[in-house]
Amino acid sequence: MKKYYWATFLALAVTFPLNLQAADTDDTDVAAFEKMFGQGPQEDDMMRADQLLVSATGSLKPLRLAPSVATVVTKEDIKAIGATSLDEILETVPGLHVVPSGNGWFSSIWSIRGVHTSINPQVLLLINGVPYSMNYTGNRGFGYRMPVSMISRVEVIRGPGSALHGADAYSGVINVITKDNFEIDGTEMGFRKGSFDTYDGWLQHGGQYRGWDVSMGVEWTKSDGDDDRIVEQDYLHAIGAAALSNAPGPLDTYYETVDTHLGLRKGDWDLHLYGMLSEAALGPGGGQAITYGNDNDGKSLLVDLTYRNDHLLTDWDLSCRLYYSYIHYDSFLQFFPSDFLNMLGNPIYTSEDGGTEFVAIYDGFRSHKLRLGIGWKNYEFEPDQYKNFGPAAAADPFGSMVHITDQDLIYISDANRHVFYGLIQDEWAMVRGWELTAGVRYDEYSDFGSTVNPRAALVWETRYDLITKLLYGQAFRAPSFSEQYVKNNPVSIGNADLTAEEIETLELAFDYQPTVDVRIKLNLFHYEADDLIDYTGSTLPQIANNYAEQKGNGVEIELDWQLHEDLRLRSNFAYQRSENKTLDNVVHDAPEMQFYLNPHWDFTTDWSLDGQYYWIADRNREDADPRDDIDDYNLVNLTLRRNNIADHVECAVSVRNIFDEDAREPSPYDSASPAGAYIPNDYPMEGRGIWAEVRIRF
Repeated sequence: MKKYYWATFLALAVTFPLNLQAADTDDTDVAAFEKMFGQGPQEDDMMRADQLLVSATGSLKPLRLAPSVATVVTKEDIKAIGATSLDEILETVPGLHVVPSGNGWFSSIWSIRGVHTSINPQVLLLINGVPYSMNYTGNRGFGYRMPVSMISRVEVIRGPGSALHGADAYSGVINVITKDNFEIDGTEMGFRKGSFDTYDGWLQHGGQYRGWDVSMGVEWTKSDGDDDRIVEQDYLHAIGAAALSNAPGPLDTYYETVDTHLGLRKGDWDLHLYGMLSEAALGPGGGQAITYGNDNDGKSLLVDLTYRNDHLLTDWDLSCRLYYSYIHYDSFLQFFPSDFLNMLGNPIYTSEDGGTEFVAIYDGFRSHKLRLGIGWKNYEFEPDQYKNFGPAAAADPFGSMVHITDQDLIYISDANRHVFYGLIQDEWAMVRGWELTAGVRYDEYSDFGSTVNPRAALVWETRYDLITKLLYGQAFRAPSFSEQYVKNNPVSIGNADLTAEEIETLELAFDYQPTVDVRIKLNLFHYEADDLIDYTGSTLPQIANNYAEQKGNGVEIELDWQLHEDLRLRSNFAYQRSENKTLDNVVHDAPEMQFYLNPHWDFTTDWSLDGQYYWIADRNREDADPRDDIDDYNLVNLTLRRNNIADHVECAVSVRNIFDEDAREPSPYDSASPAGAYIPNDYPMEGRGIWAEVRIRF
């Protein structure tokens, strides 16, 4: 990968003002520089409320001055648009598209700027700053779906974050911050009922008791899924067994979750617990053949305890965090309709991660804020399995499932890795209106070696109404246990010789706010990614390989305009063009263009109407895929809300996909299928849905 990006950035960002580091050594030069470039805000009466961001540096920072390209979606935004899941929140972010994975049992892919693979471990999910991922796949787990009632805000960083957050902060970082006791401030309960037999109920409470800040919440969601998501053809049609197929038939998209949160804070101590119970169907099933009764039963727990002390030593802010995550999935797979072949599998996954991190922040230097961190993390994976095919079931093939206890026959053996890391970061206010954030992180893995990832971000308050940012970053993603070690699998096989994925990104961003009512952002980016990992091959099982280098360029534009005191318009447009340099073709499935429009109208006291319009366009197929390019689609949502009914109650009605658009997301290409895919007409998304909601506060 071309390392000149790093050198170019340093030449621009560091060498030029290097002689200005200490004002007491050459005040004349500093004054000249400030006169030319460092005027800073000139209209102090233009006070702009700005959101705070923690994911960019590890400390709270105004969004417009953060050394990253980021979006913050608040709880007020979430309620206004009527979002019911984290996926619906993320779809409003420029350059980010949510699509179900045909190879990942219909789990959500979060494609950022065209970077994704079929399992999508390239995006790091944090919950209150703590990584949440299943080490078997490196992603959030099969069928992960997070409801929204306890979300305070969602921070989305587009671009690399490994210099601060380590592995998997590759194409982006998503940090979900949950509500504290002050935000809840009492008790709230709510209920939502909607189409597709969808139910959602929640209860949350926040208060102070004997010196403790306490916040807690539980939310239950359930849906039978849209039975009109009809798949016309599947695997059995492709092999001439259409008479035994369930297609035409609906995708199985049933889900049920119980999502729980607990927060305790007293003095310097802060404790968070996050737990989830879930059950989810598998969409097109295990073999791209429409079957019913497949599901993932999951349970997870994430615990983190933080001690922070900013008063023990002068100029030092010290903290220590201990964390532990447990994710367990018990999956039942019926690969084909039983009348065709009674092929059953029951893989069981137990992922346990734990670690500790020590951070020291020193601000005793003039114009510098120095962050030092060290940490250690351990990953443990334990499998179990039942199935009725393969050598272990030779006595009764495709009959009753048998328990696989032989490590030579199970789908993966026990796996372990540990990692040690250290990082340093400096936020340097070089002169008035200029700040350089530079840092580097070193990670040493027990199973594949070490990696070093630097970052640098120059933020310039160009005018009172304009911020300019020049950003450079590197990131990596370690191969997951499944990509390294899976065996005895009819679909995919691991590869112990994999190396880490790497990416370099260069960004130029502008944040322009000419008045208090108008804000425009423009982001330009270029990235080059090496050693992307996916399962490749023209026959099954496919083998995990470092199969490609990828480069991409793009632009993202955001508008926030308060047209009237009662009418606000937000919109964004994203264009990206990503190419697989190894295969010399355009990256498939990711939209090259996305447009989002969100008008919000408070049309009378306590009444509001919120609209959303999505346009997803220009999605390409793989070069060898004989199908036409994926159809564009447009979606429109409306949410009507009434607040302050008797001071304690509010109600809302929302219509999703109001025009019942036949939106489709891509099914995976397979060279063995004459049509290009076993489900050639792609996956239909939900049709028109309506829900009603009531909230009560007391």
